Amino acid sequence: MPNPWKERVLAYNKKRAQADEKAADLMTLLNALPPGQIKNLMKDETCAAILQKYGIIEE
Repeated sequence: MPNPWKERVLAYNKKRAQADEKAADLMTLLNALPPGQIKNLMKDETCAAILQKYGIIEE
């Protein structure tokens, strides 16, 4: 009989790895933006809050 916990753990680890990859990809894109584009994003209150949450600050 297969271990049901093993399947759950493997599914969780796969989902976690996908989320980590997305986060890394988005940070790569943000870091590639010129400062002017980040400044434009900072003008939007929602975008500014998200960027500040992850340590992206206006230069």
